Amino acid sequence: MFTLVLIPLRFKNRSPNLLRALYSSQPQQESKKDIGKVVNVAIVGAPNAGKSTLINRIVDRKICAASNKVHTTTKMVRAMCYDKDTQIVFLDTPGVVNTKEQKKYKLPESMLQACQKSLRCADVIGVVHDVSNRWTKNYLNTDVVKIVEMVKEIPSFLILNKVDVLKSKAQLLTIIRNLTNGIIAGNPIPNTDKKSKIEKGYSYFSDVFLVSAMNGDGVGDIKQYLINNAKVRTLQYSPTEWSDQTPERLIEEAVRAKFLDFLANEIPYNLKIRLEYYDEIEEEDRIVCSVSVECPSERLARLISGAGGGRLQQIKSHVRNDLMEMFKKTVLIDLKLHVKSKPELENVV
Repeated sequence: MFTLVLIPLRFKNRSPNLLRALYSSQPQQESKKDIGKVVNVAIVGAPNAGKSTLINRIVDRKICAASNKVHTTTKMVRAMCYDKDTQIVFLDTPGVVNTKEQKKYKLPESMLQACQKSLRCADVIGVVHDVSNRWTKNYLNTDVVKIVEMVKEIPSFLILNKVDVLKSKAQLLTIIRNLTNGIIAGNPIPNTDKKSKIEKGYSYFSDVFLVSAMNGDGVGDIKQYLINNAKVRTLQYSPTEWSDQTPERLIEEAVRAKFLDFLANEIPYNLKIRLEYYDEIEEEDRIVCSVSVECPSERLARLISGAGGGRLQQIKSHVRNDLMEMFKKTVLIDLKLHVKSKPELENVV
């Protein structure tokens, strides 16, 4: 695995007011503010390109919900790591979604604005592209290009994900030429066909990284690259913080992602997941929680549960492992299925 790096990023100073997070992501105000190196990174891309998996690999925690289905991430989530006196704040965004998809998958309307919001908070933008999809590997998603073009003044770099599936370097170089329109950091890539007028990508990437987020190849290069280009400023979060989400919200999202993995078609998108109980027992270094999963019908509840409740137990086991990887402590979780109650008809007098 190798990384193609052409020039160092040069980040512009941005107003600290733009870096304020949502609700629980509000940085704690301390009497003495810590000064260190900070970089805010917006990670964008088409649905299921591997954005959340990439971030989880770099921060070494399973913070961002990830599954094998599209639209696992439904809101902007911040994941932080602190290394070598540097705070990297990743802004994990939902995959670029249009109105049709939003209605099909019953997605929150806030998803339509989440990507643009993350870009306004960023010092640099990482565009993740899945090169394993034979239908789209040579073209950047047009909606992604439109969004990045809106903020050309912010440095951006291309991340080619799942490169381990490619069989030759020649194929990889062809993809790079297509996705960058033959230009990186303002310089033409050698042996690029100048006669071609069809633009398949974005012409303003500063750098290109080649990674496999699933197995971790190449992600360390991105982390070191960001550390090298961070700027001295007030830390937005404590060095010990690793997410802007509450533990309760993280648990709900982890459960939702696992149902997306285990259930077919649009079934998991019709479930309502709610945390009913949460307790963190510090002296025992463990978390105890209970999650309610509301199903629209008895038939669907039986399908999810599986024969003898086997499928539900399997889902619970995988969720527990993910949460232990996230919180770095023992997690005991109970999943409860129940059917959505129908409103009672009022008596007509």
